[in-house]
Amino acid sequence: MAKVRVRFAPSPTGYLHVGGARTALFNWLFARHHGGAFILRIEDTDRTRSTDEAIEQIIASLRWLGLDWDEFYRQTERFHLHRQYAEELLRRGAAYEAEGAVWFRMPKEGVTVVEDLIAGRVEFQNREFKDLVILRSDGTPTYNFACVVDDTEMGITHVIRGDEHLPNTPKQLHIYRALDLTPPKFAHIPLILGPDRTKLSKRHGAVSVLEYRRKGILPEAMVNFLARLGWSHGDQEIFSREELIQYFDLDGVGQSPAVFDEQKLLWLNREWMRRLPLENLADLVKEFLVMEGVAASEEVEALPKARFFRAVELLRDRSHTLVDLAHSARFLFPREIEIPSEAQELLRPELSEPFLAIAQALEGLADGGPGEIEAVVRAVLEKLGLPLKAVALPMRVVVTGSRVGPGLFEVLAMAGPRLVAQRLRLAASRLQKG
Repeated sequence: MAKVRVRFAPSPTGYLHVGGARTALFNWLFARHHGGAFILRIEDTDRTRSTDEAIEQIIASLRWLGLDWDEFYRQTERFHLHRQYAEELLRRGAAYEAEGAVWFRMPKEGVTVVEDLIAGRVEFQNREFKDLVILRSDGTPTYNFACVVDDTEMGITHVIRGDEHLPNTPKQLHIYRALDLTPPKFAHIPLILGPDRTKLSKRHGAVSVLEYRRKGILPEAMVNFLARLGWSHGDQEIFSREELIQYFDLDGVGQSPAVFDEQKLLWLNREWMRRLPLENLADLVKEFLVMEGVAASEEVEALPKARFFRAVELLRDRSHTLVDLAHSARFLFPREIEIPSEAQELLRPELSEPFLAIAQALEGLADGGPGEIEAVVRAVLEKLGLPLKAVALPMRVVVTGSRVGPGLFEVLAMAGPRLVAQRLRLAASRLQKG
């Protein structure tokens, strides 16, 4: 095989969505697996709809996913090449001018065969085609023509794209033949469907790639998820980037449409949060604590490092996203904790006495681990003649605002004795007032 050269060629008329991101990933993985080149080509010939903002968003999305490119082009900088190829087609009689535009003569008889690396042999009746505009009256090239010119000039060996482009392929093949050029190999990836088996759209939750970043999805999880949309390697579900590069090839891409399952994405994200080095995850959580308005940056930095790392380690197993994790860490900060309505019944007036006694005892601790805090709490309860179960769940609710979470004394140690004491005193005061 000649050195592989592939391209991702988005049109910058909007955000990069799931389908486009998967196409980019498949091209990138194919290039990296074969030691070839991955080219980013911005197809910005539609001057009325293309925007610089969309280009920046596409680049930011690819960078977040970790898809680096070896060469970068903008189609609008290549109009002189498109014009040269159009003039060659005119010279050969394969194109003609009419109404100020240049048209390509399509054959009217016979069959055009596309030998696709994924879809297999696909036949098109030539009588179904009309002549194509290849240069508009303003001199800008149309999609099918610009693809042929740029793929030729860039030495593209494989065109890997969504199967909505399959009907364009015979048109492009005729332009290659008219210029005596060897076309690249084509591989058309099946559609991505929503859970209801209809074409994926916003109503299925398919938003921009960067929106998933804002929702707290890790790039490792997103890449893993996108790779499994239509490609497989045995029964394996979780892949590192290195494994994807090692195993990915087009023979693992199926012919059936892939189904977008956001629950699977959330599952993968939780798995990747567990695998991420704790220090890396803690840094990301810090960003989301501020971004979600859970705490100010100075409050986050004021937390003892060891206590914060322990909190992230314990809370990540119960979180599906970085947003979840940030909100579950709300109790670490000196803000008022909202008690959910379903937990109000746990807070009975007779709890005010043990709450105050425990608060007073904890105020004597400058800091403390789970074991030290447990010893203090149990000693107070023993004096009062109360079992731990009489106060355990109400204490958890008062301190964290939740009925569930890691072990009680782990939670109290994460919040710290001083903050726990403050919340217990506030709760006791409110209970006394009814």
